[in-house]
Amino acid sequence: MISESTYNKNSSSPVSALDGRKLILSVDDELGLLYSRYQLLAASGYAVLSATDGVQALQIFGNSPVDLVLLDFALQGMDGGVVAEAMKEFKPRIPIIMVSGIEVPERCLAIVNSYVQKGEGPEPLLKSIQQLLTSSAQPRLVPRQAGS
Repeated sequence: MISESTYNKNSSSPVSALDGRKLILSVDDELGLLYSRYQLLAASGYAVLSATDGVQALQIFGNSPVDLVLLDFALQGMDGGVVAEAMKEFKPRIPIIMVSGIEVPERCLAIVNSYVQKGEGPEPLLKSIQQLLTSSAQPRLVPRQAGS
């Protein structure tokens, strides 16, 4: 298990409180958004670990039993496409939802399982999470919807 010094404690569930809940790794460099997302996910019954950059996200992903990743595209230093590619090489069955407020290149969308645009509210995000976590089949790639 990952040490508490590796992740953003203010936007994460305590490691000791995972108690069988699905664990979501939330990655975004906007601290306010990361905290709001943590509150939403925790209130929805998920355990959450939060990272503010790609390096931190990859460390957590490699050392924690993550069930799903919420990944911003526009990260400092390493874009979300690079992070998603590394994650899929290491654990290809873990679903990744790209969450972004800017246009995401098709090459990046081809790597992830779903795409949710920032600013659409909590419903599309929670619906995508639920669909991917409850899917009994191996997660499949989901192209971005037209007009997004």
